[in-house]
Amino acid sequence: MADERRKTGEVAPLESAAADETDADGTAGDEAIPGAVPPADERSGGERQDRDRGLGDLVRRAVSAGVGAASRSKDDLMRVAAGEMRAWLEHLDFNNELLKTLSKMVIEVKTEIRFRPTDDGKITPEAVNDVKIKPGKP
Repeated sequence: MADERRKTGEVAPLESAAADETDADGTAGDEAIPGAVPPADERSGGERQDRDRGLGDLVRRAVSAGVGAASRSKDDLMRVAAGEMRAWLEHLDFNNELLKTLSKMVIEVKTEIRFRPTDDGKITPEAVNDVKIKPGKP
């Protein structure tokens, strides 16, 4: 059949010269079929390590990209929050707000200071403080 194709010039797409020569058990000998996966016992440990390394590298790059995106998002969020806080503080008239607040309050401070003698003959002060904040009169 292969001879007929050779005479007419036809070539089967998957046909190779090794297909004409078969061993006694019907196999193509030592020739490997292109694209075929060798049995597990014939696979080298290097292929598995390369595949595992490739997968680990892919995971590492994916995690790195995720961390980088999260970091950029955090930086963007902090920059926007800082800009908003700055704008709010620039528009805040802190002096007038403090004056309004203090003018509406009464602060009452009561302090008692007593001097007591110690065992070694020195005098030490004892202070008692009482601070009350009352609403002021408008």
